[in-house]
Amino acid sequence: MNKLLTFAILFISFSTVAEVSDKMATIPELWLQGFLFGVPVYFLTIWRKGFVVLGISFTVFFAYAAYETLSDPYIGVGIIQEQGTPYIIASYGAAVIIALCSALGLIKNKAKFKADI
Repeated sequence: MNKLLTFAILFISFSTVAEVSDKMATIPELWLQGFLFGVPVYFLTIWRKGFVVLGISFTVFFAYAAYETLSDPYIGVGIIQEQGTPYIIASYGAAVIIALCSALGLIKNKAKFKADI
């Protein structure tokens, strides 16, 4: 009887909730990614104005990755349930940091060339 009961329990389906957050980047990692890509773009843009294209490319890539992850009907819902609104802000925050670093580098580049003239 005990073996039969054990065998029968194996075939009963249970709904499970998988933890999604352990497979995704944490909130501090998302901010760090923004700075790790944004700071070099800032200095490169100060050096040469053409590197703003690299900053725009990184910004578009990070924004698209955040959008695709959060709009997924399974992963996005799971992340938002587990992490909440701060994860959405941090996901798009990395793209915003890179865009700001690109813009600030471009402003600094123009100021540098005005001072040279």
